[in-house]
Amino acid sequence: MTWLAFALSAGLASAVNVWASKGLVARVRPEVAAGTVHLTGGLLCLVLVPVVGGGLGPVSGNALGLLLMMAVYVAGNLLYFAALAQAQLSEIDLLLRSSALWTFVGGLVLLGERAAYGTVLGAGLILASVALLSRAGQGGHDRFGFNRAQWLALAAALAFGAGNVIDKSLSLHFPPMGYTALNLLLTGIGVLALVRPRPAELRMPALWGVASWLVAATFAFTQLLLILAFAAGGGAGQVILAAQIRMFVLVVVGVVLLRERDRLARKLLAGVVMLAGVYWLATGGG
Repeated sequence: MTWLAFALSAGLASAVNVWASKGLVARVRPEVAAGTVHLTGGLLCLVLVPVVGGGLGPVSGNALGLLLMMAVYVAGNLLYFAALAQAQLSEIDLLLRSSALWTFVGGLVLLGERAAYGTVLGAGLILASVALLSRAGQGGHDRFGFNRAQWLALAAALAFGAGNVIDKSLSLHFPPMGYTALNLLLTGIGVLALVRPRPAELRMPALWGVASWLVAATFAFTQLLLILAFAAGGGAGQVILAAQIRMFVLVVVGVVLLRERDRLARKLLAGVVMLAGVYWLATGGG
């Protein structure tokens, strides 16, 4: 498979993951859900490591990089699951897609990826899309601003953008399944160590039902597909561009199935502007 096929598949798997996660955080404390599904997803990958071969890779020689990856993803997922519990499905993913800007900037500055002439326009379009989703200007409030859930999603996007850059650089030294297992296991352990869930929370049926295992499996599958896309030659910006297919899937699910019809025209416009911005960032319009 080409990097594009891997990236598109990752986008679809991620859409399923966000939809299932949205339902899960309605029944379980978001922070506990974040840690548990990452840990179980990592364990699923760990079981498969002997099957696909390659082992976990040179862990000791990359300890600092793995700790940095862990810190970034722990922060990102704590922010993301908190936002997911408060924001509409059709809106949160549009804000999270601003991670493409931070992925591109990180790839440009830290990985030496090539920048084309359209990058400034792309960055501007992404910022314009985020501005369109501002909830201020209603009921006599300020003309521009974000509510708490939106700020959480934007902060998560920054963390995930940094995580994408780390994955692109660090995963080159590991077998794909081994790195995926380490990524999810370290994230899950880090989140649970910080939130320190009560034993009663960990025994909640919702954490071990079909929805929870679906979230864990799709987290693992999405991460593996992204690593495979990088390994197949896709740049950080290119892979994230192709994975944007999830954005429109989730907007449709939110609007059609969850009836999130408020500010519909603004959401659709923001989605189109966001996709155009990511396209120009990754390709320079070429």
